[in-house]
Amino acid sequence: MAFERPEEFEAAFRAAVRGVFPGAHVYAVRLTLITVKLRLDFPGARFVDVFFNARNQRTDLSLIDEDRRLFGYDNLGGWHRHPARDPVAHESCEPPSLETFLREVDAITRNPPF
Repeated sequence: MAFERPEEFEAAFRAAVRGVFPGAHVYAVRLTLITVKLRLDFPGARFVDVFFNARNQRTDLSLIDEDRRLFGYDNLGGWHRHPARDPVAHESCEPPSLETFLREVDAITRNPPF
């Protein structure tokens, strides 16, 4: 998952959302020359929040509920996963595809492990 510009990340995320959550709307929360922050809302206070910085490739993919992370991936200090069963934990991993992340979000929202 290497992108040169925020617009490339945004296009890839929107395409992945169309594949996993057809008809869902992605909101651009913030777009600058080097960063993008996007949001995908679910019913209630649950949403997906993604962030990408093209300069340093910093990426954050999170499922949020009531202002707390339920699940996610990020690459601060190397790629790691925050599992739904223990979202503060760090499990080393390979970079996930955006579609993989969204498919995991779909599974978690259908059958929450918490």
